[in-house]
Amino acid sequence: MKSRRKARESALQVLYQCDTTADYSKASIELFFELFHPAAFGCVVDDEEDSAVVEVPDTFEYLEFCRQVTAGVILHSEEIDKQIAQASTHWSLQRMARVDRNILRIATYEIIFCPEIPLRVTINEAIEVAKHYGADDSPMFINGVLDRVAKLLDQEGRLGVKTRQNMKKTGTGPGSG
Repeated sequence: MKSRRKARESALQVLYQCDTTADYSKASIELFFELFHPAAFGCVVDDEEDSAVVEVPDTFEYLEFCRQVTAGVILHSEEIDKQIAQASTHWSLQRMARVDRNILRIATYEIIFCPEIPLRVTINEAIEVAKHYGADDSPMFINGVLDRVAKLLDQEGRLGVKTRQNMKKTGTGPGSG
């Protein structure tokens, strides 16, 4: 599994925890990382050698991206939720499944604030995470809402030139469906 996929999955787990407990504090987020990613804190011990720290490949790279995404979603939550609400006709954010809502938040954050990540990659990754964590109809729902988010942002002139060119080359995004 690619490290960015792992990062997105971990960000989903953190945001799901925050959403469920209504606690988006730094302490709550740090507790998640301490409990579920102890290698990042240098406290995973190999049982056979009792004191050796276990090395986890890509741990720091993917945790850095996870933290960036998590912080970005929380910091820009008002704008992200507004974009999702506009794109998801007949579904309020509160009616959405928590998993779906937070997958949409992560992907919308990437679409708006991470222009270096191609739109197609963001949408495909969100669909893959939804297949693993969501309900049977989650991937189709996620795809539809994110396509609409991209169309609305494109109409507002908020998608970067590179993203629009990528959409035209690959046949994804606004005007492709």
